[in-house]
Amino acid sequence: MDVEKQIELNREIHKEMSDLFFKLKLSYKFTSALMFKETRSPFVRFLFSKPTKERPVPEVVVAADVRPLGLSEGIHKYSILVEGQRYSRVISIDSNNIRGDELNEALLNKVYDQKVAVKAQGLPSA
Repeated sequence: MDVEKQIELNREIHKEMSDLFFKLKLSYKFTSALMFKETRSPFVRFLFSKPTKERPVPEVVVAADVRPLGLSEGIHKYSILVEGQRYSRVISIDSNNIRGDELNEALLNKVYDQKVAVKAQGLPSA
């Protein structure tokens, strides 16, 4: 595959992934960016946050790197590695029947709460 086609394919994967995550109706706001590393395939980095009217720029964000694993019968499989975690998890999203529980927010909440606690103690955080 030539470089131009690969770039376009990566953009399509990024858009599709971001659209699917938006449909999950997470309690977090997020932004996403297509990332590249020389030794690995491209991935999408999501930054999850909980901005408020009082604090539109969040003090804490949780990063997660998401890689597509495949698509079968409308079900997208992704590997997700949340910051601070040692192992990635596999999530499946059925684009025809999004339930909203495909991504367990408890993991994001745990990392988010840990970062808030570190910040409250005045300690440096990642």
